[in-house]
Amino acid sequence: MNRKNKKNKSLDTFLKYIFSIFLLSAFLITFLTIKNQCAKLRNEISEIKISNIKNRSIVKRLQSEKEKFSSEKFIFSKVKDNMIAKLPEPEIIDIRNE
Repeated sequence: MNRKNKKNKSLDTFLKYIFSIFLLSAFLITFLTIKNQCAKLRNEISEIKISNIKNRSIVKRLQSEKEKFSSEKFIFSKVKDNMIAKLPEPEIIDIRNE
């Protein structure tokens, strides 16, 4: 019976060893996966911030161009050659008493 207990004890030790190796491996894989995801997300956040800064500068430039192009001075300078002031022709109204 002593031999049977010894076999069970060694089997229990072996199973504990395998289980602990499995848990340690699962923990390390999970830890590395989370660490890589965090690094990836940080990189994406920095790319989005850079893109946001670029887009803001584009929007500011376009707003200044909009103000320039919609100003009265600019419009007048572009259409002054095409605009000809026309004087209204007088109309002759003939009123006769009959």
